[in-house]
Amino acid sequence: MRTHKIAAWIAGGLVIAYCYAFINAIATASENAYQCKAIEAAAVAGHEIPVSVSQPGAPAAFCELGVHPPLLRTYFTVFIYGVLDRTKQAAILDSLRQASRGSKPQEMLVKFYDKENWKPWSDPSSGRSGGSRGPETPILTRWIP
Repeated sequence: MRTHKIAAWIAGGLVIAYCYAFINAIATASENAYQCKAIEAAAVAGHEIPVSVSQPGAPAAFCELGVHPPLLRTYFTVFIYGVLDRTKQAAILDSLRQASRGSKPQEMLVKFYDKENWKPWSDPSSGRSGGSRGPETPILTRWIP
């Protein structure tokens, strides 16, 4: 019985340590959010990307940070909407490969979608408005190591 208690304490400690490491990996990645802006700029520069439905006036190219469990490696996910031509997609991927060859290369997951599935909402009584993404299925997914 005593060994079960010790094993339970060890297992609990390992779970707590892993949760701490996961939170730490996300916090460290969020400190490097400026890299996402550079990645978005590389995806847009010299390429024809339609205007975003969710962020009018901006190109429909977005970047966010992610973490690979169980080893907690960080990576960027790049979302590009409205670029349907395979040649143009390949050109954007080449630009992102070039951008990732900096001093700290970071793994990227690039996802191309046919269009944004944006569902706007508004509340006339308060004047607030916003929206949320509906389900979206990528037409092309590529990893850039």
